[in-house]
Parts: sequence; structure tokens; C-alpha cells
Amino acid sequence: MVSDKAANKAKQSLSFRHHPKQQRSQARVEKILQAAAKVFWDVGYDAATTHAIAQQANTAVGTLYRFFPNKLAIFHALEKRHRQGVEDIQAPLMSTEVIHLPLSDMIRQMVETFAKYFESLGPRVVYVQYYDLPELYAQFDESVDYSYIRRFAIALRIRNPKLPIEKSELIAEVCHRSFNALFLRALRSEPQHRDHLYQELQTLLINYLQTYDAKCHKLSETQLADPSTAAPIASDPTYLDITLNPRQQVALSHIQQHGHLTIQTFEALCPERSRRTLQRDLKRLVSEGLLITTGDTNQLTYRPPAGR
Repeated sequence: MVSDKAANKAKQSLSFRHHPKQQRSQARVEKILQAAAKVFWDVGYDAATTHAIAQQANTAVGTLYRFFPNKLAIFHALEKRHRQGVEDIQAPLMSTEVIHLPLSDMIRQMVETFAKYFESLGPRVVYVQYYDLPELYAQFDESVDYSYIRRFAIALRIRNPKLPIEKSELIAEVCHRSFNALFLRALRSEPQHRDHLYQELQTLLINYLQTYDAKCHKLSETQLADPSTAAPIASDPTYLDITLNPRQQVALSHIQQHGHLTIQTFEALCPERSRRTLQRDLKRLVSEGLLITTGDTNQLTYRPPAGR
């Protein structure tokens, strides 16, 4: 394991020694990062050295030190790139279009997207090392894990607004942990076995989720053809003529279950959006007559109108 000294040092190696600006320098850095991913994958982080990375990159170790003070800084550069890569994947996978796909198609798209992403050695080595040496990481920790879990829980509630928040988050965590465990094993396996694990992961998630997905919420054929159409979130027909975005669906679903909502709770339910955006979402629900507010300006509580 990494010593406390190394763990503390991890927080001090988050940037380039000299940030590459010219195209030639950027190409050198790219070559170093690709070489580092190969060395880290072959021998592990602990056994890797800057000399081995420089040799793999076919460059002088002095050139490596022009950009990176040590191997930890190189690893953090790979980690930062991986964090951005995951965010770039998450956004389209959590879009309304994907969330409203049939369950099997949604899960298949998620697994296949990440499988393709991890064909690149850089993301793969960062992902795998996390489960061996979590002390190294500056961009990932349990809070990041839970942010992904909450995002998926929101997607589950959009598909089935009658799903309680606590239950949706538990289901999302089971999916997230299962996904990570099988992906970790798959990435360490030979290609044929890896593909088999990906297929079984899809089957596992689809079979697990379909009970919760189909119990209360089924999209009509029209909605499946047009994913931008908001799904009904209540039996009250006055809801059906208003197109709501996914966050507004989550807000109304929560209010249906708990009777009220505050901006602080809404932020916990939709952590990927700013408070200003969430306030606009709620303001529109008020203007449409779907909600009323009580309390002071900075401590508003949102409730359904009388009779709803």
C-alpha cells in the first residue's frame, strides 16, 4: 500500500510542471501519457518508474521532467483526463432520450458505451488502479461514486415516478456496485471472457431492474417514438398537457410522495444542476399552477395546490 507521505504528496501533484502550449510539446506530453498508461498497466503503479516511462515513450527522462515532477503527477494527469471522460459519457447516457428507451436498450447502451471507452489503456489503468490504491486519487472518492448513484436513481424515478427516493437510491447503488465489480473483472480478463462478462452484466441488470421499471410506469408507443415527450407523473389529467423536463418530473414525484419540497432537497435530488437552474424549474411549475409556495423568499417550501 502507499504510505501516508505518498498519500499527502498526491494532493501536491495535480498540475504540470510546465503546461504544454506548443503543438510539439503537446505531442510529447501525449506520448508520455500513453507510455505511462502502458507501464502502469504492465507493472502497476508501485513498480513503475519515470525512467521506465521515458524509455517506453522513447524520450529522455529530462524531457519527461520538463513537464512532470514525478510519476504521481503523470498519474494525476491520466486521472484528470479519465474523470472528464466519464463526465462526457455520463451526460448523454443520462439524457431524456436514453432514459426513455426500453429498459433493455438503455442498459445495453450503457454497458456498450463504457466497454468501448475502456478499450483505451489510459482510462482502463486509472479505473483498475482505483481498487488497488485509492489513496493515490485526487479526482475520485466515495463522494464521486455517490454522485453517480444519485444520477442513476434520478433516472430510475423518471422511468417510474412512484418509486420512493430511498428505494431508488438503494437500487441504483446495487446496480453501480455490480457494474463496477463485473467491469473490473472484465477489464482484467482475456477479450473473449471479457465480452461474455459484458453480456452477462447486461442480463443481470435488466433482470434486476425490470421489476421496478415495469411495476408502475409504462411509456406509451407515442412517447417511445418521441423521447422528448414527458411521461405522465400522476393520474391527474391536468398534468398530461404540460411537457416537463426530467428535473421537474423528479420534483413533482418527490412532492407526491412527501407533500412538500425545498430547494435544498431539490439540490440533493439533482446535484448535477446549479441552484439557479433548479429555481427556474420550480418557478415554472408554480407559474403553471402545479405548485404553490409558502414561507420566506430564502426558505420557500413548494407544495401542491389545494385539491391536488
